[in-house]
Amino acid sequence: MSILELQKQLLPVLRRGDLAQCERTVTAQLATLPRSPFHIILDLSITTEPEAVAAWFDDFFLQQDARFKIGAAYTEMNDFCVNPDLWFCNAFAYKQYGGHDDYDWLSNWQSEDSGSIAIEGLELLQEIYASAAFRDRQFSDACTLTDLLVVIKFQDLIRRAVPHMQEMRFPLLATAHDYDFIYEARRDS
Repeated sequence: MSILELQKQLLPVLRRGDLAQCERTVTAQLATLPRSPFHIILDLSITTEPEAVAAWFDDFFLQQDARFKIGAAYTEMNDFCVNPDLWFCNAFAYKQYGGHDDYDWLSNWQSEDSGSIAIEGLELLQEIYASAAFRDRQFSDACTLTDLLVVIKFQDLIRRAVPHMQEMRFPLLATAHDYDFIYEARRDS
């Protein structure tokens, strides 16, 4: 199964907010492949504290709310595959929520620069992305599945941070750069 087929299969699960099932499915797919350096993801977790992430987002939301009423927010992890030195996310705010039918609206944010917050705990994996293994074709399937697992782990960090956010009164979408595999968090989810 291709990564695009897998993402399509997981999309209804993602829309339900069942990130644990998404992670189990991708982990099971990765486990079927011959052992590779990328399998280290199976032993790693993001250690950035959800409370710290929530505080960072709350500060951003307060700054932007002083400028306009926020209708939606979006966060994306940097292009981690080709930037292994530092993994982080940025935030963007919008006057209106644009839904999931067409993500073009995400490129037209109204917010000012959010700065970034580091995503920690996956440094051993970052070393693999910085190594020759990243360019080794024999590991391409494992690398692709690992990419998706990193995105899901990031989305789960956002899910865990949302209950601690005091200023979030709108949908918050989350993914990584160049991914249309987008999780939507709400305070009631």
